[in-house]
Amino acid sequence: MLSENEEVNMPQQNSLSAKAELKKSMDYLQAGKFESALESADESLAIEPDFAEAWLIKGIVFGRLGQCEESVKCFDKSIEMNPNSSDALRLKGATLTMQNSHATATECFNKALQIEPTNLELHMNLAASLRKQQRFDEALQCYQEALTQHPNKPEIIYFVGIVHFDKGEYEKALETFNEALKLQPNLDQAQLAKGLVLAKLGRMAEAKHSIGQVLDLKEESAKPQEMNYRSVNEACKQDYEAAKNKFKQNFFSP
Repeated sequence: MLSENEEVNMPQQNSLSAKAELKKSMDYLQAGKFESALESADESLAIEPDFAEAWLIKGIVFGRLGQCEESVKCFDKSIEMNPNSSDALRLKGATLTMQNSHATATECFNKALQIEPTNLELHMNLAASLRKQQRFDEALQCYQEALTQHPNKPEIIYFVGIVHFDKGEYEKALETFNEALKLQPNLDQAQLAKGLVLAKLGRMAEAKHSIGQVLDLKEESAKPQEMNYRSVNEACKQDYEAAKNKFKQNFFSP
């Protein structure tokens, strides 16, 4: 039979053991040993079944394995344990985006934004999800809200131009791309988009000049902006990595 002190200390000991197993899981994940990472996450959850962060890390591992349905189930468990986890909601949304479940992903991003209304990446995630559903006016509003917080960020202005382009509002798109280029003249995707919209307007000589400006740049300056050209899978992978690092800092900083 346990003594009174031992009974009091058991929950704390269990919590430390669960965190230790989660640390091992994250280390395995960092090393690309996904099966071992899953085993350690399961060990953590066997000790503490309501450990929201362990469910989240397990979801990240499944995501890296490409098992999106299992990943979403884990994020749902994490959200069940901690409904105010914007990270779990965002990662669930990113995973659903990989599955082309854009409407449900939009719901996740919206809920996450209610928790973190100033999170720029969440605004961009939500707007991109709305664009994929051709909900252009809502996407435009989302980008405009992001601009109120970051008024001179050329990447956001560029995306405003893209929505105008999507809507067939070519003159507005051209004006917006020019605005982005004033702030950042080497914003290659805006220069290319400007060329495309000039072509749509029948201004072919200007279009060739605009696109030529990008093609003539040196290789290192012509690399696309990561935020704007990430594939869905790469964007989700980077979201997973950011969440993993965040929890490592929160739980295991020396």
